[in-house]
Amino acid sequence: MKFRRSFLQVAALLLAAAAVLPACSSSGTAKDEPKASDSEKPVQPQPITLKVMNGLYNEKDWQTIVVEPLKKKFPHITLDQGSGVARTYDQKFLEETIAAGNTPDIVLSGVAQSSLLVPLGLAQDLAPFIKKNQIDMNAYDNTTVETLKKYSPIFNMETVTLPLYINFKVLLYNKDLFDKFAVPYPKNHMTHNDAIELSKKLTRMDGGIQYYGYAADSYINLGGQYSLNYIERQTNKVNLSGLEKVFPVLKEVMDIPGMQGVSTTKAFNTDKTLAMYNEWLASVVQNAAVYKDMKWGMVTYPEFKDRPYQTEVDFHSSYMTKTTKYPDQAFQVMSWMMQSEEIQSLITRSGKVTVLKNKEITSLWGKDSGLGTEEALKAILETKMAPSHDVHPLDRKGTVIAPLATAYTAYLNGTKDLNVALRDAADEMQKLVNTELGK
Repeated sequence: MKFRRSFLQVAALLLAAAAVLPACSSSGTAKDEPKASDSEKPVQPQPITLKVMNGLYNEKDWQTIVVEPLKKKFPHITLDQGSGVARTYDQKFLEETIAAGNTPDIVLSGVAQSSLLVPLGLAQDLAPFIKKNQIDMNAYDNTTVETLKKYSPIFNMETVTLPLYINFKVLLYNKDLFDKFAVPYPKNHMTHNDAIELSKKLTRMDGGIQYYGYAADSYINLGGQYSLNYIERQTNKVNLSGLEKVFPVLKEVMDIPGMQGVSTTKAFNTDKTLAMYNEWLASVVQNAAVYKDMKWGMVTYPEFKDRPYQTEVDFHSSYMTKTTKYPDQAFQVMSWMMQSEEIQSLITRSGKVTVLKNKEITSLWGKDSGLGTEEALKAILETKMAPSHDVHPLDRKGTVIAPLATAYTAYLNGTKDLNVALRDAADEMQKLVNTELGK
């Protein structure tokens, strides 16, 4: 009986406790706990298509470097490059594309093309998007960012484009020709004079074939080593100071007996008769198949003794057009191409140079293109790019700087001395600048 009484007492306590518990539904969910409403579910982004004017990547790289990685990051965004690689350097092509109603959302081109793209509405200021997305531009190559700061203000912008990869010049050489004539190979940080001395030993007629030593570059690229600007930004005055150091170097190259009339690209890539050839790194990648069949080497671009820079910085980049209906999504794509270590690694493996301050990624250079030799990587790592010149909207416009070509030819031919040639060119350029500015 004692046990029965204890059992009844416990049962009574359990029933009392149950009476104060909140009522539950048959599913075990408390009646005062609301169900998740449809409005609280994550909103899936709507699928969109962004038109891209691709002036940088061949079809293979477009898919591997751009489309596939971005599809993983932004599965709702489709990138449409239209008919393929576009001539973003060609004003007529750009105007015809716009007139046909095919204005893109994004343009992939070079910083030097900004003077073509901005007037046509193919670029807008990206500074508000950079701020909104809290992107730290200090993570990227210093010289590239400083160059961007010089280009943007001439278009009344703070950031006209986002860098994707760096481009600069290197010196390629044909080892077979150096071996044939028992001449030592070029080295990193040679001066132009060093290259000229090698050229004198290599330029000769042999077995009825004319061989050439060193094909010097253009006066624009050599002038870039001094960061020369030909028109003062503030005053619009033509100033050719500095070219008196450049023209004589080029003349000395061309005055070597046998060097006249060389077609540089053909002589190096096809005929295999040119020993040393200056080339943009991005173009080296494009000709990777050619160099696979050549015993080639690569060192830093020759420099001036008093100016130990290889070439003025150049970079390829992305622009957002003013007419895009999807500015936030376009910027997501553009900034991710710049930020993503995966994409920057793919870019570098293909033979271009990452814009990130990341030596591990830089060390991947050329791994997928067959160009990534230890010597080539050393040349890239030792390249020191010159600061950008103070950019003027007209200082690289072909019609405005055309008198420089006339002056250069007159000086090479000996019909004008150096000072007279440069003075006459400055006078002609000033007239053209004034015409452009409506003076």
